[in-house]
Amino acid sequence: MVQRFKLIVLFCGVALLAAALHVREPAAAQTSGAGQQPAPVATPAPARGLTLPEKHGRAIYLRGESAAGRQITATVGELDVPSNSVPCAGCHGRKGEGKSEGGVTAGNLTWSNLTKSYGHTHPSGRKHGPFTDSSFITAVARGIDPARNNLAAAMPRYRMAPEDMADLLAYLKQIEFERDPGLTSESIDVGIILPTTGFLAETGTAMREILAAYFADVNARGGIYNRKLKLHVVESGGAATTLANLRALAQRGQTFAFVGGLSAGADREVAAFALDEEVPVIGSSTLLPAASEPPNRYMFYLMPGVAEEARALVNFAGTALSLKQARAVVLYPEEELATAAANGAASQAQQQGWRVVGKRTYQSGSFDAARLAQELKAQGTESIFFFGSGEQSAALISALDTLNWKPHLFLLGALASKEIAGTITVAFKQKIFLAFPTVPADVTAEGGAEYRALREKYKLSPQHPAAQLSALAAGKIFVEGLKRGGADLSREQLINALEGLYDYDTGLTPRITFGPNRRIGAAGAYMVTIDPETKGFVSASGWVTVN
Repeated sequence: MVQRFKLIVLFCGVALLAAALHVREPAAAQTSGAGQQPAPVATPAPARGLTLPEKHGRAIYLRGESAAGRQITATVGELDVPSNSVPCAGCHGRKGEGKSEGGVTAGNLTWSNLTKSYGHTHPSGRKHGPFTDSSFITAVARGIDPARNNLAAAMPRYRMAPEDMADLLAYLKQIEFERDPGLTSESIDVGIILPTTGFLAETGTAMREILAAYFADVNARGGIYNRKLKLHVVESGGAATTLANLRALAQRGQTFAFVGGLSAGADREVAAFALDEEVPVIGSSTLLPAASEPPNRYMFYLMPGVAEEARALVNFAGTALSLKQARAVVLYPEEELATAAANGAASQAQQQGWRVVGKRTYQSGSFDAARLAQELKAQGTESIFFFGSGEQSAALISALDTLNWKPHLFLLGALASKEIAGTITVAFKQKIFLAFPTVPADVTAEGGAEYRALREKYKLSPQHPAAQLSALAAGKIFVEGLKRGGADLSREQLINALEGLYDYDTGLTPRITFGPNRRIGAAGAYMVTIDPETKGFVSASGWVTVN
C-alpha cells in the first residue's frame, strides 16, 4: 500500500497543477492497428563483463580512484599530487592505446603489447625486454623498466596499496578486450524499468511507447553515429522483484544504460545495482532519489525529489518572504516520503541560518488538525512547513481558519489535493505556498510540437501525459549524452558527457545541469500560491534553486 501511494503521487502533482491552471492537452489519435508503430523490444545479446578486481582496476586507470577508498598518490617531478589529477587514461588513452601530446609519447599499455616476446625499442632509443607482473609494478611505482632504465621524467610514479596495484594489473590484462555490455558497432541496447501489470501498467505502457517512438525517430535519422537504439523492458514490482529482474538481465549481458522508467519503491536497490554493475541509469522517475556522499556516479535524476522541493520551499520562505527570523515548525507524519521532505527542510533551514526551527511528528491514523493548530498557535509559531497528505492539509487549513489564525503555510504540490483550494479564504491570500517540480510553461513550443508529432506519428494514446513527458525528456538527455560522447562510445564517455551538461533545455522540463558532484539535473522547485477568489493556482516565483 505504501509503495502504491509513492507511485501514484509521483505524477499527480503535475497533473493537479496543469488542471488548476486550465492547461489543455492537445488532441491526439488513439492507439490503433493503423499507422507506424515503434519497433518491438528486443532481447539483449550477452557480453563478457569485468570481474570485481578488474572493475576496481578500471576505476584506478580511468579516474585514479581506489574502490576501497585508499589513498593513491602520484609523484610528478618533485611534486606529490592526488592520483585523480593524473590518471593513467589521461596520457595512455581510455583503451590503453597510447598517444602523443605536446612532444611526449605515452606508450601502449595493452597487455599483449607490454609482453611482446621481442621486447621494445622506444623512439628515444631506450630498449628493454617484455614486461612481467613484477617488472610492470616496478615501472609504475619506481619508474624503472625491465632493463633497469629510468622511464621518461613525464611519467608519474604512483604509490598505492598492493591490493590496488593488483587490481590495476588485472584490468590492464583485460583492457584491450573490454566491451561495454549492450554495445556493438551497429546497436546500443537500452533498458527501461517499468510496471507491466497491476494498477500502473497503463502508465508503464505510456512511458515505454513514447520512448520507443522517440528512439524509432532517432533511428530513422541514422541513429547515433550509425548505431541503432534498441529498447528492452525490465519489469518492476516490489524492491526485491525489481532487483531480481535487473540481476537476471545482468547475467544475460545487461544493457548499455537504463533510461526513464519508474524506480519508485526500489530506489536504493536500483542505485546499488547501477553502482555494482557500473551501468548508467538516466532519468528514472522517483520522489526519493537515492542520494549518497560521494554521489553515485552512475545515477542521473532529471527531476527533484521531495527533499529537494522542501529545501526550495525553505529558500523561498527565507529569501522572498524574509522569514528566517520567524518561529517555524516542520510538521509531518512518520512516513518515508514525509520524513525525507522534513529532513530536507530542517537541514536547509539550519544551513541558511534560520533562528528557530522545530520538528514535530504525528501518526497519520490519529491526525487531529484542531488540536495541532491550537498547540502551534500557543507556541507562537509563525511559519509551518507541512508534509502531510492533501486531505490532512485541507483539514489543517480549515482548523487554522477556525482559530482566525493565518501563519505562513508551506506545502508540497506532489502531496496536495484539489480539496485544499476549496478551504482557502481571502484571509489566506499570499499565506499558503506550494512547491512544484515543473509547471506547464516548461513545455516549450518546440518541445510540445515534438511530443505531439511523436504521438500522432505512432498513434499513441494521449493518456498519462506527465509520465510520457518524463520518459521523453529522459530519452532526449540520453541521446544528447551519446552525441557528446562521440563515436568511440563507452559508458565512461557517456558519464563524462552527461557530467558536462549545463543548463540544457529539453523543452519539456526545467533546464538540466549535471556535474561530478551533482546528480539531480533540476535541483529546486517552482513556488505557487492559491487565489482565494478564483480557487486557482497562481505563480508566486520562478524557479527556486537549492544551494
